[in-house]
Amino acid sequence: VDIVLVCALGPPGGGRNPVTNRFLRHFNFVSFPELEAPAISLVFETIMGSTLAQDFPEEVKTSLRSTVAATIALFNEVSSTFLPIPAHVHYTFNLRDVSRVFGLMYDAEPRHIKTRSQWLRLWCHECTRVFSDRLINEEDRGTFLRLLDTQLKGFFDVSYREVVTAPRLLFCDFMSPEGKTYVEVSDIKRLSEVVNDFLDTYNTEISPPMPLIMFLDAIEHVVRLSRTLRQYNGHALLLGVGGSGRRSPTLLATRICEYERFAVEITKNFSVADWKEALRTLLRSTGLEDKQRVFIFTDTQIVKPVFLEDVSNLLNSGDVPNLFEGNDLEDIYNAMRPICTAERLPTTKMALYSRFVTQVKGNLHIVLAFSPIGEVFRSRMRMFPALVNCCTIDWFSDWPDEALSSVALNAMDRDGIEVPPDQVKAVVSIFVHMHESVARMSNRFFAETKRRTYVTPTGFLTILDAFSVLLRQKKEELSSSKQKLQNGLQKLFQTEKQVEELQISLKESQPILLQTQQDIKTMMEQIAVDKTAADEKRAVALIDERSAAGKADECKRIKAQAQAVLDQALPALDAAVKVLRNLKVKDIQEVSKYTNPPEGVKFVMQVVCIMKGVPPKKVGEAGKKRDDYWEPSRQLLSNAAELQNFMLNFDKDNIKEALVEKIKPYLDDERFQPSYVRAVSVPCTAMCQWVHAMIKYYHVNLEVQPKREMLSAAEAELAVVNAALARTRASLQEVEDRIAELEFNFNSAVEKQKELQNQVRMTEIKLDRANRLIGGLSGEKDRWNELVATYSAQEVTVVGDMLAAAGGIAYFGPFTSQYRNDLLTEWIGELDKHGLQHSADCTLLATSGDPVVIQQWNVQGLPSDSVSTENGIILSKSARWPLCIDPQGQANTWIKNMHRDASLVVTKFSDKDYVRQLEGAIRNGQPCLLENVGEELDPLLEPLLLRQTFIQGNTVMLKLGENNIPYDEEFRLFLTTKIPNPHYSPETCVKVGLLNFFITPTGLEDQLLARLVAKERKDLEDMKSQLTQSNANLMRELKDLQDTILRMLQEAEGDILEQEDLIITLDQSKVKSADIKTKVAEAKVTEQTIDETRNKYRPVAFRASTLFFTVAALSAVDPMYQYSLQWFNNLFLSVIDSAEQSEDLSKRLASLTDHVTLSFYSNVCRSLFEKHKLMLSFMLCTNILRSEGKLDELEFRYLLSGATSVVAELPNPNPDWLVDAVWSDLQFISKNLPAFEGFAESFRDQVEHYKGYFDDQDAHRHPLTEPWESKLSRLERLIVLKTIRPDKVVEGVQDFVAAFMDERYIVPPSFNLADSYKDSDVASPLIFILSPGADPMEELMKFAESVKMSKKLHSISLGQGQGRKAEALIQEGIERGSWVLLQNCHLAVTWMPTLEALVEHFTP
Repeated sequence: VDIVLVCALGPPGGGRNPVTNRFLRHFNFVSFPELEAPAISLVFETIMGSTLAQDFPEEVKTSLRSTVAATIALFNEVSSTFLPIPAHVHYTFNLRDVSRVFGLMYDAEPRHIKTRSQWLRLWCHECTRVFSDRLINEEDRGTFLRLLDTQLKGFFDVSYREVVTAPRLLFCDFMSPEGKTYVEVSDIKRLSEVVNDFLDTYNTEISPPMPLIMFLDAIEHVVRLSRTLRQYNGHALLLGVGGSGRRSPTLLATRICEYERFAVEITKNFSVADWKEALRTLLRSTGLEDKQRVFIFTDTQIVKPVFLEDVSNLLNSGDVPNLFEGNDLEDIYNAMRPICTAERLPTTKMALYSRFVTQVKGNLHIVLAFSPIGEVFRSRMRMFPALVNCCTIDWFSDWPDEALSSVALNAMDRDGIEVPPDQVKAVVSIFVHMHESVARMSNRFFAETKRRTYVTPTGFLTILDAFSVLLRQKKEELSSSKQKLQNGLQKLFQTEKQVEELQISLKESQPILLQTQQDIKTMMEQIAVDKTAADEKRAVALIDERSAAGKADECKRIKAQAQAVLDQALPALDAAVKVLRNLKVKDIQEVSKYTNPPEGVKFVMQVVCIMKGVPPKKVGEAGKKRDDYWEPSRQLLSNAAELQNFMLNFDKDNIKEALVEKIKPYLDDERFQPSYVRAVSVPCTAMCQWVHAMIKYYHVNLEVQPKREMLSAAEAELAVVNAALARTRASLQEVEDRIAELEFNFNSAVEKQKELQNQVRMTEIKLDRANRLIGGLSGEKDRWNELVATYSAQEVTVVGDMLAAAGGIAYFGPFTSQYRNDLLTEWIGELDKHGLQHSADCTLLATSGDPVVIQQWNVQGLPSDSVSTENGIILSKSARWPLCIDPQGQANTWIKNMHRDASLVVTKFSDKDYVRQLEGAIRNGQPCLLENVGEELDPLLEPLLLRQTFIQGNTVMLKLGENNIPYDEEFRLFLTTKIPNPHYSPETCVKVGLLNFFITPTGLEDQLLARLVAKERKDLEDMKSQLTQSNANLMRELKDLQDTILRMLQEAEGDILEQEDLIITLDQSKVKSADIKTKVAEAKVTEQTIDETRNKYRPVAFRASTLFFTVAALSAVDPMYQYSLQWFNNLFLSVIDSAEQSEDLSKRLASLTDHVTLSFYSNVCRSLFEKHKLMLSFMLCTNILRSEGKLDELEFRYLLSGATSVVAELPNPNPDWLVDAVWSDLQFISKNLPAFEGFAESFRDQVEHYKGYFDDQDAHRHPLTEPWESKLSRLERLIVLKTIRPDKVVEGVQDFVAAFMDERYIVPPSFNLADSYKDSDVASPLIFILSPGADPMEELMKFAESVKMSKKLHSISLGQGQGRKAEALIQEGIERGSWVLLQNCHLAVTWMPTLEALVEHFTP
């Protein structure tokens, strides 16, 4: 095969290892020595000379050579001063950095650079951006400024402070009103306004918005990024811990530059093929579509190494080898060919692709966001130099106090946090102090416990959010509770006052009731007399009524006959009137315009004139004159409204007979018929109809007139009759009114009597109810008053209390008890310093815990120690999903019990369908527990952990992987890990709430006591469990009842004593409440009795707890020494069964204590290396002594660590054998350990005795001089031994252990497979840790034969492809009860998680 291998090597150093000559001998060498300074100067002077050839001032032009020389000198100084070490592997520099200094200086414009000072400020700014922005601390940045100052003084004869007078030196291209011009920022306030305007625009146009607080450091990062992105092939490497604010400035800078962002979304099944396709999409958009893109890529997205390799290629060359092929390449060639032709470039495939890559490099900007923590980062920097060489590096430091204060103030203003104005400054200062104190505590926590936790700016935002929520909730809770209590007290006060009023009312009502009864009797007698007179007058009135009724019927009949005749004429009349009403005035006026009207019109108007009494006009010759009605008609028509009004209001009832006679000749004339007139004029037709109707009405009226006269006569007679009837009725009415008045008065009196009787009865009932209410709640009154006073006091201290609580919820999670207490003590001191009032007890339990809820948690399995309780409070109140560090499985058990009835979904990352189960839980609003998570979380969870929900339609949605799923607000997520000391990255820490559920000594002691008593006195433990459950239920029920009483009192409207149902319910509630209180009191007495008996067994549980924490500390000695709580519990239970029985409790307890200690020692020794077994004995002994209060911590610390300083106050008494270091240590213990006061002087005075001590082969047993021999304890004599003869400490420790415990604890038991087998069970596999050459197979076969299992023992050697076979063998063993031996497990590391999952599902 014809292969040419070309390699490129850099010189060793900075992570590059030397290459052996054996490898180099295969190659020909081509060396590229570093350019000399003159050559470098020539290159950059030539480049910059073309820029300064423009209209720059002469003083700037003459500075060219000095600028280049100063840059090269600064580069050399920086390269030699800031060297790459593990703490900052990115401190590597090359000539590309020099070119970056001149990159934007090359684009400088004369109109903005008018003096040498402006030119030097631009140069200083570019040097700072290139060299200083990557420096990790203020010390290094100060060193750089000194180097820069040196170059300025050496080459320009000015100091840095003479050139740069502003606190911040910044240049940007988005401040100039002239467009994209790179100019100095002279007004920081204006810069802040512009950046915030861009942020507002971003939040308006892009979803989701970024609720950022743009403090000055954040603005500077935005300026730095926009500077990098505007450059050709400009890429950035952002270094900072997760949550330090790397992503947001990048997005804002991208928006400022008007570029488009591009990012890949990592899902669970994201493959290399998906990655390649994403890169193809990116390069097509930048190379073919000529779009400016910013590719944002974080280290958490590097799920496969090839991802970073491809990014490195993009940084180096703008291309990824073999990314495009086939049709993609043809598309590239076709798109680039016209461009190459226009630019007169070759059109070969290589030239076309090269032009494509050039276009990509001009449009693609990569922003890498990496965390600088851990070996992985250092390895990546070494393996991919392009990450440093091709990027402008920006280091994100911790937020300064100014930034923290600014964010806190803005958050308080944004969230509307109700803090008194005079306390705002103090609250902000305390927020900042809390954050910084936790950062210091996390360093101490790591130094002392080797547990790493991170404090990031996101954590600061968490405490702000927690404080906002807690303060609002607490204020509402206090206000609501206080209001309910005050309302209840007010109701009681009103009731007491009402009792006095009711008693007075009852006394006053009795005489009035007697007088009313007498008045009723008198009125009844008068009513009887008046009723008799009324009956007589009523009979007369009835006769008159009958007469009037007959006459009225007659009038009605006559009127009906007349109306029947009228009804014949009225329809025609109504029709004519209707037509007239519909006529318009202008239509009538139109008729008048005729000069010679039609005959029909003339005829009709002639009749109308007659009806109106308008005389005709005489026309014609004398003697032949005739009547002409047209001229009067025209006059009549000219006033059409008057004419219409005349016809409508014509007095039809009084038509004269003479008029009728005049009209009569016209009525039968065919020219006066409506049908005829209609043909010539519609208005005239209506007038014609009207005349006909009037004449018809006249004739009908003649017939009706006699009947009207008859009706008038009848009505006159009726009036006479009615008048007589009215007089009779009036007389009757007077009598009846008098009777009615009497009856009304009588009824009123009766009602008054009833009302008085009811009032008396209700008063008596109310008095009874009031007495019941007051008597029932009398006991509550004092308690309510106390609670009101308590709540009032809490309202005063609520700000201080909630500050402490918010700090606990935001920061306590990863810490253990001691560190939490130290933080709280420091915070309380800060509260006092700033004059913020707080409760005497500021613990998380006191300020945020609910005793009823906590008791229920304890029933559900949460240990009752303070740390576990605090963890429960944090878990319930934190805004972040909890990740519980739970090596003993306590959190797991508690969460499962707590959500047992809520359809808890339990899954693991290793489950094949865990994503489907998680999606179902999110959809259905179920709690979900993710068990056994590792140190890396699935990137798929990020949107869920950050709660990145969005609205689609009217539904809240969440994108999980590639799917958008409905998000139910009832969903809860819990994560647990069994890793005892996990190291989670800052990126993970900001997404979850870490909770340290490592068991505490007190919590374990209680658990072990429960197990012990359950074995020894099952009746007691059952009763204890039942009482605990019963107490929790009773306390919850009691709280609910008390809340019900207050709620009912608050909701009661009007007079509470009138609401019988309410009084009855309150009575029942109070009776039940009293009953519950009695039961709770009885239960407490019973529980106390039980606890007295149980506590007799506590010494054994206490010893067992001490033993477990002894073995838990062994993991610091060797990572292999991991012991689970489940293993310890099983061991403890087996010891209880196997310990010597005795009816004497004291003997039984002594037996248990001794047996559990020895069994523990034997079992643990079995799993330790030989060199660690004595150490176990010593740890066991000292821990027992410490638990009994018999160990001096100061002396013990000296024994372990030795002297911490050199003391040379006395001369060496015998330098011949006593070395100065030993004599210094003797003086140290004499000075610093109280028990050894004067020991150095005594040693000096009796140095010959101690010469014998020094020379004795059994120095550990050699006596000391008096009084030290009798005065010093065994530990103190061990200190003397360590100081004088450290080589004999091992023997001294053996004697020390034997003296306090027993010889058995210094003679490790030999390995016995039978004993190990006896201590195990079917759910706990035996693990053989083998040293080279050891093989337990023969011994195992012998043991199997001894227990008749040799034929059921199956073995398999693990390795590639053996996992499935082993799994099948294990399943067969479970089904058939056989033994399975898995050999060479170290060859199947990748299969171990599968084996772990199999073992977890073993059930006895």
